[in-house]
Amino acid sequence: MQHIVMRRAQKLRNDWKKEYYETVRDIIEHPVMQEMRKYQQHCHTDCLQHCVNVSYHNYLICRVLRLDARAAARAGLLHDLFLYDWRLHAGITGDRFHAMTHPRRALRNAEKYFMLSELEKDIILKHMWPLTVIPPKSLESLIIGIVDKTCGLFEISEFYSEKWMAETSQKLSGRKKER
Repeated sequence: MQHIVMRRAQKLRNDWKKEYYETVRDIIEHPVMQEMRKYQQHCHTDCLQHCVNVSYHNYLICRVLRLDARAAARAGLLHDLFLYDWRLHAGITGDRFHAMTHPRRALRNAEKYFMLSELEKDIILKHMWPLTVIPPKSLESLIIGIVDKTCGLFEISEFYSEKWMAETSQKLSGRKKER
């Protein structure tokens, strides 16, 4: 019985992955999205990978909750389409409020390249709430904020846990040589 359930769950996951990709294909294959690879987001995760992480998990959660998973996935890919290195941004522009200003920049850039629904616009614009003062209008907009922070936390944690493991391994191998 467990084998049947596992096979069915695997098929469902594969179906959802295909469905997800069909939902975002036009965006992810657009040249402007590839530009996002140039910018580091969290440690060794580039901006495009971060947006894919957020988009996919946002899609899954909204699909399970029977919300607009399509808008959640598409806006998730575009939520950080600000196209600059945020770590250098303040020094270059004097704008020290990247966390609060980048959603509007991402929305402007997204509107240049893609047709967006009102929900997709709201999701992009409100993904940094409560730092951006106006609250989300929808559950999809609220969920992306949580998913974005969670993905960022995992990306940073992965980097530091790998670093810690490498340092610990090096220390342990050094101790073995001393004995």
